[in-house]
Amino acid sequence: MQEKENEMNFYLHIKDSGRSFPPLIGMTTQQIAKITLERLKPVLSEKLKDLEQSGIRFQKRDLHFFIFQDTFLPPSDEVLNTLTKISIAVFQQFLLKNQEVVISTADDSVSVSFSPEDSKSVQKLFSSSDAFRMKNPEDWSRAWRILQKIKNDELMKKGVFFISPDESFISLDSDVGEGTVIYKDVFIISSKIGRDVEIGQGVFVFDCNIHDRVKILPYSYLEGAEIEQDVSVGPFARMRPKVIVRKNSKIGNFAEIKNSEIGEGTKIQHFSYIGDARIGKNVNIGAGTVTCNWDGRAKNQTEIEDGVFVGSGAMLVAPLKIEKFAYIGAGSTITKNVPPYSLSVERSEQKIIPDWTKRKFPDLVSEKD
Repeated sequence: MQEKENEMNFYLHIKDSGRSFPPLIGMTTQQIAKITLERLKPVLSEKLKDLEQSGIRFQKRDLHFFIFQDTFLPPSDEVLNTLTKISIAVFQQFLLKNQEVVISTADDSVSVSFSPEDSKSVQKLFSSSDAFRMKNPEDWSRAWRILQKIKNDELMKKGVFFISPDESFISLDSDVGEGTVIYKDVFIISSKIGRDVEIGQGVFVFDCNIHDRVKILPYSYLEGAEIEQDVSVGPFARMRPKVIVRKNSKIGNFAEIKNSEIGEGTKIQHFSYIGDARIGKNVNIGAGTVTCNWDGRAKNQTEIEDGVFVGSGAMLVAPLKIEKFAYIGAGSTITKNVPPYSLSVERSEQKIIPDWTKRKFPDLVSEKD
């Protein structure tokens, strides 16, 4: 593809520093720097356009940015302003001296040049308190707080509500829709959150797509899940990767779901494990239901069609198919496919042995009783 004449190209080069730090709100320093440069590009392009309108012409359009692997380069207004100044200085120095130079911040946290090599003489002209090289855990914690404030301030400006913005953490690559309410101690990493969502205290969301008007109750853990609109999740629910929950469904307390699709209007209320399952619309999964998907060697599928009612404490041994509008009796262990509209019950006959307690534990029963 032929490049536009005035198109700018940014290149990021990472230099080894001998130090490595844990990710910052789910992101490496390199990923953070890439986002910063993405946000810098339109800012710098607009600045150069203004200069060119005044008669200054810039021929070169490739800028190379050099940072050490331990450099924290967040997209704060201060950092973007500093990077703009450095970049403009690189352009101006080339116009004045007709030679390529490297211009760096005072602490060498970031350098900018036209050349893919940073071995030229370096001029140190600018500094930024938000961009720095991390040397210890204190610096790492400082970077975390800066990143947290940048993202949370950005979201509040677009209409997101934080109960305690200093105690919730949203990654730069996440998006949260207007009208969403986020309680304290929430972590949202690499996820998309819709509008008017409620995210309760202590919720962790990673790599998820949460649609509009979802309610995630406190202390739920979601990873790799898609939750459609008007769904309620939790409290204390767990969504493992490859989960899709269709709209108007309810996932209750202490439910765990993995690699499954939950149909529209379905309810999985309490203490259930659903794994490797396909569940239809308007299904009721009773408390304590388990899809027994692992046979010791392989995972097996459970298919539950529309309108099925599964009683509490049922063990569904996969591979298994329960057809539409069937009923499963509470406490049953189901090992065979269930035809539509049928009742399937598997449990032994209840026996009552009179006066068993009196004979077994005579000291616990008084004569009057």
